[in-house]
Amino acid sequence: MSDEATNRSVAMWLRGARRQMTRRGGLNAARLRTISALVLFTFLLFHLINHSLGLVSIDAMEAMRQVRITITRNPFGTGILILAATVHFVLGISRLMQVQTWRIGRWSIVQLVFGLLFPFLLIRHVVGTRGVNELFGIQDDYVFVLWSSWPGDGWNLALMITLGWVHACIGLNNWLAGKAWYHNQLWLWYGLAVLIPALAYAGYISAAQKVRLELRVPDPIEPEQYARALGLIDDLRASYLIVLGLALFAWAMLLVANRLGSRIAISYTSGATVRVPRGLSLLAISRINNIPHASVCGGRARCSTCRVRVLTGQENLAPPSERELQVLKRVGAPPNVRLACQVYPTGDMTISTLLPAQMTRGGSQTFDQYLWGVEHEVTIMFCDLRGFTSMSEGRLTYDVVFLLNQFLGRMAEAIEDTGGFVDKFMGDGIMAIFGKDSSADDGARQAIAAVRAMGGVLDALNQSLHEALPAPMSMGIGLHTGPAILGRIGAVEQNESGGARLTALGETVNLASRLEGKAKELGVQVVLSAATAERAGLAETPEFRPELTEVRGFAQPVLVHAIRRATQLPGAEVPA
Repeated sequence: MSDEATNRSVAMWLRGARRQMTRRGGLNAARLRTISALVLFTFLLFHLINHSLGLVSIDAMEAMRQVRITITRNPFGTGILILAATVHFVLGISRLMQVQTWRIGRWSIVQLVFGLLFPFLLIRHVVGTRGVNELFGIQDDYVFVLWSSWPGDGWNLALMITLGWVHACIGLNNWLAGKAWYHNQLWLWYGLAVLIPALAYAGYISAAQKVRLELRVPDPIEPEQYARALGLIDDLRASYLIVLGLALFAWAMLLVANRLGSRIAISYTSGATVRVPRGLSLLAISRINNIPHASVCGGRARCSTCRVRVLTGQENLAPPSERELQVLKRVGAPPNVRLACQVYPTGDMTISTLLPAQMTRGGSQTFDQYLWGVEHEVTIMFCDLRGFTSMSEGRLTYDVVFLLNQFLGRMAEAIEDTGGFVDKFMGDGIMAIFGKDSSADDGARQAIAAVRAMGGVLDALNQSLHEALPAPMSMGIGLHTGPAILGRIGAVEQNESGGARLTALGETVNLASRLEGKAKELGVQVVLSAATAERAGLAETPEFRPELTEVRGFAQPVLVHAIRRATQLPGAEVPA
């Protein structure tokens, strides 16, 4: 791959990432930290995979190394790496400055400490490879690196891999904690987290011993060059320790200033009242005073589990930041609900925590991901029985209930038989979720199959009940596929019957509901978004072509398919 092609590919990736960030609300410190972390993690991952090829041969290691340096050892690739490392370090120090108590969870402490120690060890590795290549023109191929580092630097490399990999995996776990697909495959991710570094170090040892035993490698570095490299390592390590020391000193001074400052009273509806200095977040206040407070993401505003209801003293909080607003909007929080990790009270307050602080119940180790809410791409269906009010006029109450149960019960069976989940019954309507335990493609295909089955059920009902109906029953269905928040709403503690009902929240739900109403407006049985048709793999034909239509409550027109009868909807292959 040429440098020009490599630069063009990386530039295209960055433009795509920038567009994605823009759609999600622009770049902020959290997203910059995530982007820089992903760049560094990608480099580390392929570095370790490269090491693991030592179990195959040194030639295999060197072949992959050539691919890696083609990407990283050009001005563009090097610039991206340096920028990512600088941004991640600066934002990491900024994160340290916000830590107001060591009661942040043991994994958060491990991530922080390992992240600060890792650069100190990395300096020797970088100078011993890329450094000697740039300074002295020494070819730092695997034969040279293995010969020069084994066995003296063996333990240093093992420790460096441990620090960097554990730091990265904790960050990835925090970032993906709210994704259903991640929790569904935890055994796979945990297995890879252990296997990748183990294979990398095993490959390094195997290849290093082979070089020492089987090859005669002349020492390519002169004594003066070696002394100069060691001096550079010492200088860089000293500089890093000075920067880190200044940061830690500034952090300590901030803590002292906060402790000596004037105090405010925070009252909890659980009965506790604590007096604390200003400058602490509500989450830090809870942790410092050993008050149970949920926080799945570790206080990074990546979830809403730490949210609190402010009962008094809301005027003592600054308006929510853009980052906090994005999370609150996604869970439909009212104005007096805030994220405890993002608010810093300046006066007395009374608050109520909204979620339980423990992930388990009764000593059980079962983790209910929906208790905390997860983001998953699903297909949402709304189905409504048309004309039910006029149909029920003049009828006995029992007859009305019988007809409604016939419709809702049979439609629910069709939904569940095709793999859907009945979220709720709403009078004469149904809301259903498809794909909550599978992929978005599978969910869309299941929803299409359900619609076709529901069309057949409606025809069968009209035939069997024609003597009891003044006119045939009709229905309207709306379908849309997209990201939604799946969670248990309406109860905190589970009861004997299983606890709060699972439901979906978000713009995907709103659009599906609007499309069901659009079906009535257009005089058709089904309106589905082009996103659902695409996910289900439905091919466009002259008879099945999407059109832009205005949807109430949405500023931009939506590309949809309108189907006169549900049984006319093209079929999709339903996963087994």
